[in-house]
Amino acid sequence: MMLKFVGGILIVVCGTLGGIYFSLRLKRKAEFFEQYIMFLTQVQTMISYGGMSIGEILRGIKSVPLAEPILLDTEKYMDSGEVIETAWKKAVGENKKKLHLEKSDTELLEYFGNSFGVSDREGELSKIKLHEELVRERWENLKNEMYAKCRVYRIVGMFCGVMTAVLIC
Repeated sequence: MMLKFVGGILIVVCGTLGGIYFSLRLKRKAEFFEQYIMFLTQVQTMISYGGMSIGEILRGIKSVPLAEPILLDTEKYMDSGEVIETAWKKAVGENKKKLHLEKSDTELLEYFGNSFGVSDREGELSKIKLHEELVRERWENLKNEMYAKCRVYRIVGMFCGVMTAVLIC
């Protein structure tokens, strides 16, 4: 009897942890896009005042820990001879699972690499500003989704754990 009780408790805990996992994934994705907006702001500043190369810009940005893997991988690929477009696309592709990005998210991120470094200073600034607005819209949607779904994920996870425990025990 005691073994069934402990097993039932473990099933409920596993269901609850599953719900927490999915809510944390959504929260982490929203945090990534928030930091990505900070990255875009820093890039705009560096282009406006620094006149830096793409490699210098990528090396100079350090305050975006969730976006840093993409930046480091892009820099690595560029050092091995890739152009920014290919390097950025590969870096986004390699990090999409880790950041829990959907296809629409990766397409949005790849847009930056496709258009970065191909025009003059004013053209770059306007493209980055447009990209930032698109990313900000995605971030706002994620925040709204996070507020609506995070609690639901936890409750559904716990409910599924309880129902499974009741059915098995």
